[in-house]
Amino acid sequence: MNVFSLKRGLVAIAIVVTLAGCSASKASQCSKLSDSVNKMRPLASNFQQEGKTYEAAVRAAATKNDFNAFKAASASSASAFNRLTADLDRLIKEIEAIDLKDETLLALKTRYLQNTIAMNSAFKGNSSALTTFSTIESSPQGLKDQQKAAAELTQSAAIIQNLVVEEGRLVADFNNYCVEQK
Repeated sequence: MNVFSLKRGLVAIAIVVTLAGCSASKASQCSKLSDSVNKMRPLASNFQQEGKTYEAAVRAAATKNDFNAFKAASASSASAFNRLTADLDRLIKEIEAIDLKDETLLALKTRYLQNTIAMNSAFKGNSSALTTFSTIESSPQGLKDQQKAAAELTQSAAIIQNLVVEEGRLVADFNNYCVEQK
């Protein structure tokens, strides 16, 4: 399930900034933005770990052909994703509240927020699909619901991959602006 293979790109979410050579105002603003954005690192790790936990539970349920275990794993992961998306919502609000005067940093903040909001929306879609998995019945309608939820997960995976690529661009742009070029 590629939806949860975020390791490659989410590591880039954490921006490491060296502020040598920046003006005091620019350095301060870079630092403010960096401090908040860096809080994404543990959230990204938690999303990734929950994905791995879910994949392992689904594999174990499939090995035993245990439909109820699959539903239970889906419910547990949906609940975990709901907590994580709530944490990400709080981080988004924190970043929105950062007062920046530098126009370039304001533009970077706006791009970062757009990307993070879109990523959180995709994670919420994952949670919704997992919730569907947790409530489906072994019936023709249940099969249709399962197929729809699986399609939602696949779509979310593609969206997340694109957002991770954009995240890498944001990190590079931020570092190019805030880190002294030698």
